[in-house]
Amino acid sequence: MPTLDRKHLLIAAGGLFAAGMIAGAALAPRVLAPAPVAVGRGDTLATFAPDAVLAVTYATRSSITTAQRASRGARFHVQSTYADESPVQRCTAPPDLAGHLARFAEMKARRGLSREQRDREFPVQLGVLDIRDNVTGDPAVSVRVFANHEQTAVAVVLEGYAGEIILPIAELRWLERACDTVAISDEPQSEDKSASLGPPPGPP
Repeated sequence: MPTLDRKHLLIAAGGLFAAGMIAGAALAPRVLAPAPVAVGRGDTLATFAPDAVLAVTYATRSSITTAQRASRGARFHVQSTYADESPVQRCTAPPDLAGHLARFAEMKARRGLSREQRDREFPVQLGVLDIRDNVTGDPAVSVRVFANHEQTAVAVVLEGYAGEIILPIAELRWLERACDTVAISDEPQSEDKSASLGPPPGPP
């Protein structure tokens, strides 16, 4: 990313803000435009430099997955826990989460949604996605994630904006069990498996 590796939320359609307002938005961790603001196709609701993302957490009713790292470009340490007491998964993943990170780092709108449209067309709340980058002092961006009845399309709500986004719902399902496919140096293992490992046998 040139200059600033900072997240920015949707800035209203051209002509609504003076150039000074837009320049100020580039320096802020998040920008709230005066409501109501229409979200249009192709508008960016949130964006991050992928190599600057330090943590991604996705919490649903059935699981919580956290992928985190201490510095830019480092590998991620991933942990998934499950409400049904399935074994906890832990693994180390590549810096780009095997190509998945970029898909979460930019949220582009397929179309904007009013509150009523979101309630009617995307009634299924899937979970909450939190993303944090390396901008010191900035809070994580927290995104509520919804699906349509058929769970074939995804909508998000953040900072009062709502929109259907260009993100396959399969990406969210992948995130719930990321260690199944991205582990590179640590085998996914459960707490039970870890506890069962004893000392090596002694001499006969």
